[in-house]
Amino acid sequence: MIRKTAEKTFRIKEKVTGISFCKKPCISPHFYRISNSRKGHGMDVFKNSEWIIADVNGKDIADSAFIYRESFDLTSTENCRLYLSSYSQYAAYINGKFVDCGQYCGYEDYQVYDILNISPFVHEGKNTLHIRHYVSGEDFSTCRKQIPGVIFSVYSDENCVLNSSCDCLSIKDTRVLGMKEIISPQLGFNLDFDATKELGEFKPSVAAGKKKCLFSRPIKKLINADRVSGKLIARGTFKDGDRSLPKAERMQFAALNVTDGTSFSDNGQGGVSWNIDRESGCDGAYLLYDCDESAGLISFSFDIPRECEILIGFGEHLDDGRVRTAVGGRNFCLRYLAHAGENEFFYPLLRVGLRYLSFHIYSLSGTVNYAGLIRQTYPLTKICPDFSNELHRRIYDVGCNTLELCMHEHYEDCPWREQSLYAMDSRVQILCGYYAFREFEFPAATLRLMARSLRPDGLLELCPPGKVPVNIPSFTAVYVREVLEYTLFSGDVSVARDVFSVLETIVQGFAGRITENGLLYRYEGVGYWNFYEWRDGLAGESVGTSPILDSPLNAFVCDAFFCFAQICKILHRENDGAVYAELNEKMKTSLHKTFWNETFQAYGTVAGGIPEHALTQGLMLYVGAVPEEKIGAVAQSITSKKLIPCSLSMTIYEYEALLNVSENYKQFVLSDIENTWGKMLDAGCQTFWETEEGADAFGKAGSLCHGWSAVPIYIFGKYFNML
Repeated sequence: MIRKTAEKTFRIKEKVTGISFCKKPCISPHFYRISNSRKGHGMDVFKNSEWIIADVNGKDIADSAFIYRESFDLTSTENCRLYLSSYSQYAAYINGKFVDCGQYCGYEDYQVYDILNISPFVHEGKNTLHIRHYVSGEDFSTCRKQIPGVIFSVYSDENCVLNSSCDCLSIKDTRVLGMKEIISPQLGFNLDFDATKELGEFKPSVAAGKKKCLFSRPIKKLINADRVSGKLIARGTFKDGDRSLPKAERMQFAALNVTDGTSFSDNGQGGVSWNIDRESGCDGAYLLYDCDESAGLISFSFDIPRECEILIGFGEHLDDGRVRTAVGGRNFCLRYLAHAGENEFFYPLLRVGLRYLSFHIYSLSGTVNYAGLIRQTYPLTKICPDFSNELHRRIYDVGCNTLELCMHEHYEDCPWREQSLYAMDSRVQILCGYYAFREFEFPAATLRLMARSLRPDGLLELCPPGKVPVNIPSFTAVYVREVLEYTLFSGDVSVARDVFSVLETIVQGFAGRITENGLLYRYEGVGYWNFYEWRDGLAGESVGTSPILDSPLNAFVCDAFFCFAQICKILHRENDGAVYAELNEKMKTSLHKTFWNETFQAYGTVAGGIPEHALTQGLMLYVGAVPEEKIGAVAQSITSKKLIPCSLSMTIYEYEALLNVSENYKQFVLSDIENTWGKMLDAGCQTFWETEEGADAFGKAGSLCHGWSAVPIYIFGKYFNML
């Protein structure tokens, strides 16, 4: 009964899979066919090009920026392309004009290149190419440490007119001041930029390691939108306290509006000027902008009479009239050293997520011409259905906005605090995207990227392509379901084929841990985090030193066995899946036997424990571990609201479990969605939050835009035929 969940969605044609599934009538299957044309590598276009880097005499180059300069001649401007790859981020300029920026982060054996159309930027005769290149040089959740460098070539039609080589002139950009504080352990280093410095002498580059096998970008390039100026919502003066503090704390703890001797004036074009009384004792002007919930590249233009320091804070939270910049050891603050005169700044090597943008300008006079973002979005076409209920429409629209802001080079948990790819988070995002965007290229690339992160212990890295010292085992189990769901929704079997060996290694690893009781004990030891959701008892808290049997881990693994067996069936590899189909059935029996509490008529989270969590009940129903005669009681334990409720992200298991039991639970689910997500709308949210606590969660580090909270889109589409 429960096991028909994924199969009820769309139809995979028999000639492709050998299996027929029933299809919901609201969506035609032809929407879900994709090409796999991006799979091939691009070594030919780089056959005469070298990986190069600026000559820094072997010094540590972590958190450093470089500039490369080359010229090339053209006899025709038709069909001119720049082929380019870098580690980590690049920005390309032709004849002084910005072309594009980015880099799809991968691995040493999976380096991706971009193809940029430069015809609009070139002219016949001599042209100049500049490439800005940032090297993180450390492992973070969003990137993996690799040999740094760039490689490029320029083509006019079929003629190569430029190859990267050690003859290319380059320089370390000393205006970017390295080895600073990190924004967060996920995002890496923040930015200090000194505009008062002059670049030195360009010199020939040096080789940056052997040539890699390069692959064409698996997804579309991000769109760089026109500059959007923020709305000025507050202005005044500030006075620093302790100047020795890190810059984020200086912003956080500075005194605001300490004098009335300030004169501000609007210039009529969205800009603002100020002139502060020198006797006031103030350090300068502060300005606060509302940019709406956004992700992109910070851009501003100031006129300053003399050199000065400018601190730039960004984030989603306001506290006492200021952006919270110092949040639990994180530093959401950039530093810009301005030169005298006009400063027009746009930094294309650091994408940030924010709603609010603030400035502490250490000058008693000056003018801000504009301040805001170059917004970056992944090209999507949003499905716009007609909703009969206005609240449902608002939930859908805000959910879509949340999803879009969490899609750039891969799925992101959030654009502000982390920008990291997690299997659990991405599963919800992918499912919602099937209904909201009818898009399959992006999830296919993400699933392949995650597969490349397989560890020796049979688990995937927590945040591919990054390498971090902690792992959540249940997230790897969820990855197997993601691959099955992609295959069922899209009709494309290539991803399942490509990652099959990884899937097999995953389920073999789980199977090897099954004990005589038919279940797995929790993973123990340094680096393992037994997290399931942000609720007491499920967030990975320590519960003793002896081996622990818990129901969530075993339910996720049980589901992974089922999903792998289904994938084997689709790929006509039934023999490979037979043992896991059998393990799935045995685990369901063991789950019920071990965790059922007859007194409470529900399941404990740990063996011998009393029922506490709605998620536990939802998972047991979802994986089909509940005997027929107990289904009603377990469903009642959820709907009674007496257990610890599911967090926003995990309601997907609760809702699906109930709706797969009976359509009679539709009203309960719909009312719960209206109440839970309606409260966020009533609070004025532009995107849905990480948890219901909003900004106050996690020591006031709660994300206000979190892709996993878009659950209602999937539920609306699959079970209510709204999409």
